[in-house]
Amino acid sequence: MPYSLRPDVAVEPVIAGWYGWSYLLPPQTLARFVHNRFTPIMESYLDSPEVHAAAVRQPRMHGGPWVHAHEHYDVIKDWHERSAPQRELLNELFEAIRRLEEEILPRYTGECLDPVYQELPPALSGRVEVFYGRDNHTPDYRFIEPLMYASEFYDEGMQQVRFRPVTSDAREFALTTPMLEYGPDQLLVDVPLNSPLLDMVFRGGLDEAELARLTTELGLDGERAERFAGYFELVAGGPARDESAEPDVLDYAGHACVFVRHEGTTFLVDPVLSYDGYDDATEGRFTFADLPDRIDHVLITHNHQDHMLFETLLRIRHRVGTVLVPRSSNASLVDPGLAGILRRLGFTDVVEVDDLEERRCGTATAVAVPFLGEHGDLRIRSKTGWLLRLGNRQVLFAADSTNISPSTYAKVVAVTGRVDTVFIGMESMGAAASWIYGPLYPRPLSRREDQSRRLNGSDFEQAKAIVDALDPDEVYVYAMGLEPWLGTVMAIDYDESHPAIVDSDLLVKYALTRGNTAERLYLRKTLTR
Repeated sequence: MPYSLRPDVAVEPVIAGWYGWSYLLPPQTLARFVHNRFTPIMESYLDSPEVHAAAVRQPRMHGGPWVHAHEHYDVIKDWHERSAPQRELLNELFEAIRRLEEEILPRYTGECLDPVYQELPPALSGRVEVFYGRDNHTPDYRFIEPLMYASEFYDEGMQQVRFRPVTSDAREFALTTPMLEYGPDQLLVDVPLNSPLLDMVFRGGLDEAELARLTTELGLDGERAERFAGYFELVAGGPARDESAEPDVLDYAGHACVFVRHEGTTFLVDPVLSYDGYDDATEGRFTFADLPDRIDHVLITHNHQDHMLFETLLRIRHRVGTVLVPRSSNASLVDPGLAGILRRLGFTDVVEVDDLEERRCGTATAVAVPFLGEHGDLRIRSKTGWLLRLGNRQVLFAADSTNISPSTYAKVVAVTGRVDTVFIGMESMGAAASWIYGPLYPRPLSRREDQSRRLNGSDFEQAKAIVDALDPDEVYVYAMGLEPWLGTVMAIDYDESHPAIVDSDLLVKYALTRGNTAERLYLRKTLTR
């Protein structure tokens, strides 16, 4: 029998010692996060670990800048000291960006910008373009992103994966704790995230010789090789799965993840999947085992960690044909190119789609729909809702789009036609803008500014206006972070009084009074087709 990875083993991406997500892959954004977020967290922890130990026990502190593995002080201190050369390199890039933004560009208020190129620090020279905004007085810049990835600041040697068993549905918040080996059941492996060796791990079906060769190529020997082998199990082979004969389906898989099969073509929207095979795992969930061998199209709505989860994307990469993403044209600190990130993550067929552009996918069609709000009023272009035309049915995945301009959806429908099924994100009280984007700001927002620019999905009135404009038959609330495994990258503690629960309850009731099918989705739901 062949060996395959156990279904209860998580393989977590690691970049520069931290949980890997999309803003840590480009070197320019990684430099900002290391300097502005991770270094202060480490300095605070190393100075007062007891403060972090107390903070992580308080629900109101959930998602704050606290180290969760606080009991492993010596391990964390040793890693922090050993990783100083990495920080020094990234700090060189951080300082170059700071100088450009705070010292060089502010001196220009309308005159020719040509001299700026002679003043650029070496880390940025030849790798940025400077220009004025439309007022002809405010200078700005963009990165030439391929040259940033080709620079010494993008080092795949900073990338790793950590193997560890999953023991419960609920997972601990991961974004503020170094990803190290904290116990004998964990294994940190030095391997670039785009390595084909990871595809071998996830594809499975390995005989003993192949597993031994994989172990060697990952640089593992002795006890570490034995630990690695323990993550695999013998799996009996079965008859080949005839996926072409499987029926059409629309399957909610948790959070904003939906699996679609239409006339043999498969789609996975915003992949975030849970594990299985451990004691007390909630039954009936959609897990990796429920995926087909081939996913023809992955659709990404936007560049937030709960919609573009590296941990899931790496695990399914060997199954994926094409990835469709919103077109990005900014190449800025707050809006790095989504396609470039995915290509460096090892995906080879990535297609950017602009507003209301269409992409033929088998007998279905994917249409990019405008996505407003939820990004802290920043100039972020890489976001879209996805409309799937499945025969005579149209399904819209609106993700976290906030209906701040109610006439937009009416105008969209005038172009696309009526929508039959809509998925609406209703995290109506999201995090403050700085929770994601704070390390990228030139200077911190005031508390008033930060709280006013929250990363909100639609509230009841906004979602109601979407339903009225689209006039759908089915209304589903999703993307709420309700599933316990979302705790890795989200920090939401719901109760019945939480605004998102109140607002989504109101929307479901409203849709039902219209005669719609309506529900706030949780765990898994196979919908009518």
